[in-house]
Amino acid sequence: AYAGATKQSIDHPLVLTALARYQYFEPRPRFSPLRILKNPMMLMMIVSVGVMLLMPKMMEGLDDEQKEQMRQQMDMQNKMVSDPTKAFSQLFGGEEEAGPSASEQRRIASSKAGGKTARRGKRD
Repeated sequence: AYAGATKQSIDHPLVLTALARYQYFEPRPRFSPLRILKNPMMLMMIVSVGVMLLMPKMMEGLDDEQKEQMRQQMDMQNKMVSDPTKAFSQLFGGEEEAGPSASEQRRIASSKAGGKTARRGKRD
């Protein structure tokens, strides 16, 4: 029926029967170790532990030249960590340890002048 249609009478009381039982709650999932292993955090932990266990075996197969090259790269990275200004200057295309930086040059000039820095003339 639609709005404005003629009204029809029906028998009272209405008898309604349910077709299915309504479930208000979801049943709790059962415990499964596989669900735990599918967790992203567990996957990251498993991969990390696997890399930790495999890394020494991979290092044994390297030549002495490759080991020395890796050692030099590690030393370079440690130097960059100890002085972040050099790391950023190298990252953004600055000079690569060609000489002292501008701040170091000012400090050196100041120490040569006996701790006194050059002063500008009076301003008008």
